[in-house]
Amino acid sequence: MNALVRKIFYALPVNLRYTARRLLYLPQDIFRDKNNLVPPKGKIFIGRGDFKRTGEAFFNYFKEYGLLTPQSRILDVGSGIGRMAVPFTNFLDENGVYDGFDIVEQGVEWCTKNITSKFPNFIFKWTPLKNDLYNLDTNDDASQFKFPYPDEHYDFVFLTSVFTHMLPKDVENYISEIHRVLKKDKICFASFFVLDEESEQSMFIRGSKSFKHSFGDYSVMDKNVLEANVAYKKEYIYKLMESRGFEITHFMRGYWSGANPTGINEHQDHIIFKKK
Repeated sequence: MNALVRKIFYALPVNLRYTARRLLYLPQDIFRDKNNLVPPKGKIFIGRGDFKRTGEAFFNYFKEYGLLTPQSRILDVGSGIGRMAVPFTNFLDENGVYDGFDIVEQGVEWCTKNITSKFPNFIFKWTPLKNDLYNLDTNDDASQFKFPYPDEHYDFVFLTSVFTHMLPKDVENYISEIHRVLKKDKICFASFFVLDEESEQSMFIRGSKSFKHSFGDYSVMDKNVLEANVAYKKEYIYKLMESRGFEITHFMRGYWSGANPTGINEHQDHIIFKKK
């Protein structure tokens, strides 16, 4: 999405953003293959790129860094419309667990109808929380939200394009909740836009995104839709994770800023951290 289209899109009321996408892709969706686990393009509200290929690429990252087995208990924070869940349907056995939650109801509905109906150990919950990009129909705040899952329940937790749409008090609460539900010595894999000397120098010259509006520990792209894209100072994120009982094991730079990616070749930056 280029800068002009993004600005127009963000200017629309939240509900109209979903409607505009459905209308844009309606001609393609009429003739799509309805027998595969790929939602209509008009309903896909997460990210860019090919739905299936992106999910498979991240599944391979998860296997490489997350120490997964077919019996693992997985938590997908911000499960969207199932892009990350679909590849797991061919990996987890009947003793494995896949839980996901999201603030966008239509994504949870699609996942429940199309994934849970075939794989009953995949459960998706709608958790309506306020976000100025995705949901303004509630005053419930992510900073006060308790994940609806038991303590030390999961072998692997991941978040893709979640912290990139959250402000600090919400991020801080989610990091604490991840620590609570994750088993000891297990891994969380999360994406961010990370601001450090290299990305801050590069983003205004070669970047596909730039965060012009600084609020100290974080910066945003659009002052009118703060949670559309949020970047965090690297020092802030590292201190936060360490203060909540995590050890950072990998930082992998994405190419959003125009800097050379490291570790994996993805748009966003990724941090892998382990519960001590």
